[in-house]
Amino acid sequence: MIEIKDLTINDITPDMLLSFNHHELITKMWVKNNDQWELTEVSEVHEWNKEKKMWVAEYIRSQIEQGGSVVAAFDGDVLVGFCCVDGYLMGKTAKYANLTMLFVDDNRKRKGIGRKLFDKICENAARMGADKLFMSAVASFETIAFYFAMDCEDAREIITDYVDTEQDRYLEYSLATLK
Repeated sequence: MIEIKDLTINDITPDMLLSFNHHELITKMWVKNNDQWELTEVSEVHEWNKEKKMWVAEYIRSQIEQGGSVVAAFDGDVLVGFCCVDGYLMGKTAKYANLTMLFVDDNRKRKGIGRKLFDKICENAARMGADKLFMSAVASFETIAFYFAMDCEDAREIITDYVDTEQDRYLEYSLATLK
């Protein structure tokens, strides 16, 4: 049984992700061309080595230190997914929280864990005072399909401080039903 829980600073250790599997072969990517999104064929591999896993652990620790929130999914004592928002609210048209990471272990995908993590981080962001979530997402077909399945949409306002790369697809999610 999967348990979703909020993490505290004391839960974050440098080695917490060493057994976490993240290897993504991207074959389709959304690319913006003349203000239109087009699905294109690509061949990219995103994979975390030991150093990257330790960096990610430190990064999610910093999210809590900045007043943000980190939620994690556990199967017993095994971490199988996590999601975080930083502690800043920005935006001109609404107060946006920045969803900085959402990952599910490769061996646990397509079991509803991502949805549970997303729902919990939305509750936490609403409690922080956010009106919407902003995501600067890797524009792979699978990633964008997941966020659209969560009822996200292309961002109406681009929060430049939240943008990871110009190749990302910027999405938002309204937290109005949680307030």
